[in-house]
Amino acid sequence: MSRIEQLLSRCDLSKEDDETLTEIRMHSEAAYEGIMSGLGSVGNVVFWACNNNDYTGDMAREDLCNLGEMLMHLPGIAQALKFNADEADFNIGERRRKTGK
Repeated sequence: MSRIEQLLSRCDLSKEDDETLTEIRMHSEAAYEGIMSGLGSVGNVVFWACNNNDYTGDMAREDLCNLGEMLMHLPGIAQALKFNADEADFNIGERRRKTGK
């Protein structure tokens, strides 16, 4: 499980100490910023890359860097969502098993 996955898979943050909450905030904000900059870059690349002389190589490199940053975070986020879905499914199954439904 990646670090962002562990942070996203938490259920009750009120039980965490200040240091852990600071770490959660820091990593969550970094993932958010990476995803948002990457999504903006996807729009830039798609819009400007089609034979536009005003879209420079430097702009393209910056956009590619942003895309890379976003893509580093997305697999962990997707894994956390899958983990949460699997955990919910397991808990539903356990409750049904216990109640005989």
